[in-house]
Amino acid sequence: MSPREPGTSGREPSLPRATAAELVRRAFVASRATRSDAADFAWVETILTPAEHALWRRQSPFDRDHVVQVARRVERRLAATGLENDPRWIGAALMHDVGKARAGLTIFERVLAAAAGRIVRLDTARRWATARGLKGRIGAYLTHGEVGARMIRDAGGRAEIAAWAEAHQNPRATARLGIPAEVVEALIESDVA
Repeated sequence: MSPREPGTSGREPSLPRATAAELVRRAFVASRATRSDAADFAWVETILTPAEHALWRRQSPFDRDHVVQVARRVERRLAATGLENDPRWIGAALMHDVGKARAGLTIFERVLAAAAGRIVRLDTARRWATARGLKGRIGAYLTHGEVGARMIRDAGGRAEIAAWAEAHQNPRATARLGIPAEVVEALIESDVA
């Protein structure tokens, strides 16, 4: 993804802005017990390559559970399209938040990062991501799509999966991915708490 998106008049695009209601919903969901089970985790191993799976396992239990739920919804949405048997699309759902693993934030720190994300621009978050300590971890969390895409590429993961990880926070960027529109729509609509 280029640092400047079309229609931003040369300015850095802003970060995705979660509403207060979305932040409250996320906190509630994060406090619940996980919904995934051993069968789900075995299923994940059949979708991801060994290198991708090694990255996937680095995610927090909450994030692993979230992406499994997203992937199951994508699988259901794609069932009628003829695209459901392509593991790249389910893999994209499973790996889209893998960059959050680099941040390693606690629930409290995620709340802090989400609040920071409401006021800082992307260029600031990228600068923070290069710092040490909590500031660097918050920067990595806010730019987790870019961070995750680099992690996936560095591990030899599939190009489409890395591309989705990078673009999933910026709907304007999805048109350039070369991913079928039905898949993009399923991935976006399925990424809920």
